[in-house]
Amino acid sequence: MKILKWILIAVVIVVVLVAAVGYMLPREVVVITAEEINQPPQKVFHFVAGFVDRTTWDPWIKSDTATKCTFDIKSGYTGSKYMWEGPKIGTGTLVVDSVVFGSYILNSVSFRKGSTIPEEWTFTPSEIGTHLTWTIKMVSDSPLERLMNFMFKGMIQKTIDSGKVDLKNYLETHQVSMSSTSDIAVDEFPSIVALVYTGSGSIEQFASMLGEYYDKIIKTIEEQKLYPQGIPFAIYTNFDQATGSADVTAGMPVSAGAKNSGEVRVAKIPAFTAVMAIHTGPYEELMATYEAIQKYAADNSITLRGDAWEFYINDPAEVKDPTQLLTTVAMPVKK
Repeated sequence: MKILKWILIAVVIVVVLVAAVGYMLPREVVVITAEEINQPPQKVFHFVAGFVDRTTWDPWIKSDTATKCTFDIKSGYTGSKYMWEGPKIGTGTLVVDSVVFGSYILNSVSFRKGSTIPEEWTFTPSEIGTHLTWTIKMVSDSPLERLMNFMFKGMIQKTIDSGKVDLKNYLETHQVSMSSTSDIAVDEFPSIVALVYTGSGSIEQFASMLGEYYDKIIKTIEEQKLYPQGIPFAIYTNFDQATGSADVTAGMPVSAGAKNSGEVRVAKIPAFTAVMAIHTGPYEELMATYEAIQKYAADNSITLRGDAWEFYINDPAEVKDPTQLLTTVAMPVKK
């Protein structure tokens, strides 16, 4: 009985000591790591928020190679879920709570039911590309949990430090794409009556040129009290592979009654057949869809005419996330 008494006393002393030490420790434990990555912020953001090749760098998954992972990825990132189950790390989930495209991610991480840990990522431009910070914050009112958080802080710090290095290495040695290409098909495109503006320039100048040309076309539409009758498009002709230059025509289908106005002219474009696909993603990555169309044409013994069309399905001024930009790419077939 005396032994039992002393054991109980010892247990009480230990509990009191743990509680005392726990209450003396901070309620909040923050673990943070930072890295410089030679990729632009929007690509690093997309890679992390979109769970792209997540298992190649995730430090916890890499520590348990038998882990099974499942992903439920949502458009716009928010609500996307990453779930894992492994013999060493157990089960858990990571949910994307909110994002600011290209600069911020807030996730909720859960290693056990009913308990979540906030995880924050920030992405800011730097001299070499992106300055990344990865922060895990553990908050508890329980003295035992405060003690556990304090004890595990060093291990978590070491883990995310190794994770950021693997993330950096992967991003700097692999091609990071923010785009996708739909199934490729041969389709018929109807004739178009449009107001157009044509100029010449290099690939690097196309974006600013098109912006200027559309401004002139829209101004003419307003002056002539016309109505757009379709989506804006661009035609690229006379491409010089040696210089990277081409003739560029911006166009907008319009209602009847359009007239030439300075360099903005009326064009009646006949129907044509083209190999086409829908490109989802930034305009800067359209070349991947062009290459896929050209390969499809070659594989199917289709001779392309040489010009190329882009139909801009949604407005980049309204779409804040460039991964959601939609462009129909069409390369007419030579008859």
